[in-house]
Amino acid sequence: MNRFGILAVIIAAITAGCASNTKQDNFREASFELCNTEVDIYSVSDDGRVRIVCSDGSKFALTSEKTLDVMRDINIDYCDGEGLGKFNESRKYYSFQCKSGTLLSISKK
Repeated sequence: MNRFGILAVIIAAITAGCASNTKQDNFREASFELCNTEVDIYSVSDDGRVRIVCSDGSKFALTSEKTLDVMRDINIDYCDGEGLGKFNESRKYYSFQCKSGTLLSISKK
């Protein structure tokens, strides 16, 4: 019975270690969701800015994890859900291009 107890503790520890996603893991998962293809470049700079370049040429530059929700909303509201081809966030604006080619810049609220 003692072996089963130790085995249960080991399995629980491994599962807990795998279940905890880091901030970088979340961005990596989102990059695959945004690209909908392979990711050629995924980088996080020292200041936390994330840059993603997809195999289809789509490019994304994010300053925070909250930006992912904004990108999803922009995709639905401005690109009719067809996807983003480019995205950049500055201090005052979101600049993006829909997969259809529409290029827009909107003010942050």
